[in-house]
Amino acid sequence: MGYALRAMEPDDVPVVAAIDRLSFPTPWPSAAFQRELRRGNAYYYVLLRPEEEVGPARDRRWTDRLRSLFGTVRKSRIIGYVGFRQEGDAGHITTIAVQPDWRGHGFGELLLWVAMERIVDGGLDRVTLEMRPSNQVALQLYRKYGFDVKRRRPAYYNDGDDAWVMEVSVDHRGYRHFLTRRCEALRERFRRHQIELGRIEAGLEAGPL
Repeated sequence: MGYALRAMEPDDVPVVAAIDRLSFPTPWPSAAFQRELRRGNAYYYVLLRPEEEVGPARDRRWTDRLRSLFGTVRKSRIIGYVGFRQEGDAGHITTIAVQPDWRGHGFGELLLWVAMERIVDGGLDRVTLEMRPSNQVALQLYRKYGFDVKRRRPAYYNDGDDAWVMEVSVDHRGYRHFLTRRCEALRERFRRHQIELGRIEAGLEAGPL
């Protein structure tokens, strides 16, 4: 079995929160993820590694750190997650992260693509998100997907950092074609690196928003 995507479950939260702590200066507490999962307008997914693949041989220090944070991580296949809400006619991406050992393989873009595909399939008009202006890797990815900075939100984060509010219009045929092209590009990238997507598509069969 290759990499798989499925809906996030309450039992996933300890691992997801641990990855969040490794990824952001002001991580969400576990309770915040649990609240999100109870929302009627929120959609969260986790990306799972193949069962036989325990981590990149080149560097497993972050996997070891995760084990020190939560013993249950040793048995978990979760390597990334993404979440969004439906807010009126817009989708709002709330969080996205990949476990540090697994970055640089295209999984972050894959998770973003999953959220964008679900939002477009749901018939929403636009997508919004907040991000730190200092996060240049995220900025590059979001700009690839057409996001523009709309305004600055002062002291948005708990540590006092500002946030950029970004937005992209997705209510047109051209954006759906763009997502199809990005899917093909991701598949080619994974094919070159012998990454089997497995049940990625199956994870999207969650019905309309």
